[in-house]
Amino acid sequence: MTPRLTFFAVVVVTFASLALAACGGGGDDEQVRPGNLTNPRDVPTVTPWVSAPPVAIIDPNAIQPLPPIGPAPDDSDGGDGGASPSPAAGTCGAKYTVVSGDTPSGIATKCGVTTQQILDANPGLDPRAMHPGDIINIPGQ
Repeated sequence: MTPRLTFFAVVVVTFASLALAACGGGGDDEQVRPGNLTNPRDVPTVTPWVSAPPVAIIDPNAIQPLPPIGPAPDDSDGGDGGASPSPAAGTCGAKYTVVSGDTPSGIATKCGVTTQQILDANPGLDPRAMHPGDIINIPGQ
């Protein structure tokens, strides 16, 4: 063998020995099973249910809106302060108190009027700026 080939063989054997030692090859008899994420049997998972949980079907019409955020109305004047009482939130009448998730078309459907009638009865109403607790006019109520 030529000196260059001998040197190359020594470098390769040395590198292979160091790589094998660094990777933990040999030395103990403990069997290590590497994870194979493409094989579901090798991926640790949670034990499945013995039986599936019951299915819950929620009726969207039965969901109650959350109460408005803010201080409770002060009724210290005995209730006869002369001002008309504000309507109950989400209840149709001459006035309507907006609840969370309301839109002009949703309010119109709920109150039996058209969306255009709602917008006409409330000049300056910005549907994107409606907030729970806002009071709007309902035409024909």
